[in-house]
Amino acid sequence: MEEEGNETLDFICSANELPFSQTILESLDITGIFLFAIMTLMMLTANLVFVEEVIYIYRKIPPSKRSIFIWINAAAPVIATTSCIGMWIPRSTMFTDFTAAVFFAIVIHKFLLMMIKECGGQKLFLRHFENDQFKISTGPCCCYCLCLPNIHINRRTLFLLKLGTFQLAFLRPVLMFLSIVLWTNGNYSLSDLSPNGAAIWINCFVGILTIIALWPIGIMFQRVRVLLNCKKIIPKFALYQFILILSQLQASIINILAMQGVIACAPPLSSSARGAYMNQQLLIMEMFLITLISRVVYRKRYDDLELPECSGQETKGNSQDRKIGLGANIIGKEVPAILVVGPGTE
Repeated sequence: MEEEGNETLDFICSANELPFSQTILESLDITGIFLFAIMTLMMLTANLVFVEEVIYIYRKIPPSKRSIFIWINAAAPVIATTSCIGMWIPRSTMFTDFTAAVFFAIVIHKFLLMMIKECGGQKLFLRHFENDQFKISTGPCCCYCLCLPNIHINRRTLFLLKLGTFQLAFLRPVLMFLSIVLWTNGNYSLSDLSPNGAAIWINCFVGILTIIALWPIGIMFQRVRVLLNCKKIIPKFALYQFILILSQLQASIINILAMQGVIACAPPLSSSARGAYMNQQLLIMEMFLITLISRVVYRKRYDDLELPECSGQETKGNSQDRKIGLGANIIGKEVPAILVVGPGTE
C-alpha cells in the first residue's frame, strides 16, 4: 500500500497537467475553503469598486478622456478576475493568463495616450514642447547608454513613440493566438522550456516586444512628469509599474522556482501547478489593494482644459501679476496730475 501511495505521489509530482476543479474542491479543508471565500470576496469587491469608478468617470470626466481612464482603471480588476477564475478552474490557467496579458498590453498603449491627453492633446503637446527634446537614454532599454543623443519633439517622433506601444497591443494577441493553436497540436507547453519547444521562443519574443513598448512610456514620463505633477502623474505611473511588475515579473519568478523544484509538490497539485496557484492568490490580493489605491488617485475632477491645471494656474498668476504691474504704472502716471484743492488755493 505504501509503495502504491508513493507511486501515485511520484506520478502527480512528475506530471505537468493541472487538476480538474472538482479535484481541487474535494481536497480543500476548512482553511482552504475560507481562503477561497476570502479571495473570491476580494475579487468581487474590486469589481464593485471599479463599477463605481466607471460611474464617477462618466459623470465627472470629459468625454475625450473617459475611454482611456476606464481602460487603465480596469487593469487591476481584470487581472484579479482572471486570477480568481484560474484559482477555481486550474485547467483554465493558460487562457486566463493570456487574457490578462493581452489586456495589459492594451493598457500600456492607453497609458501613453493618457499622458498626451493630460497635456491637452497631441496638437497642444507639440505646441508646448516644440522647442524641447526627448531624452531617450531611459529605461528599460537604454538607461546605461548616456551617449545617446536627444531627439527633437515633433509629429514624427511622437508617432514613433505611439508605434512603440501599439506594436505590443497588436502583436501580443497574435502571439497568444499562435500559442493556443500550437497548444492544441501539442507543440506548446508552459513547462517545456527546452530549445525544441515553442514556449521558450514565443516567451522570449514577447519579452523583447514588452521591453520595446515600455521604452516610449519611460521617455514620455521623463518629459511630462514635472508638467503633470498636479495631475498626480507620478502616483499613476507608480501604480502602472506595480501592476506590470506583479503581473509579469512575479509570475515569471514563481514559475522558475517551481520548475527548479523550490516550490514543493503538494498533491493534487504538482510543483508548477502549485506555483501558478500561489501566483493567482497573490495577484488577487495585490490587485485588490491596487484597485482601492487607484480609486483614490484617479478620483479627481478634471476640467476639459487645453492646458494642465498647474500650467493654467501659473498662467493666471502671471496675468494677475501683469495686471497689478499695469495698474501700478497707470496709478503712478496719474498721481502727479491730481491737484489737492484747499482753502488757500487760488
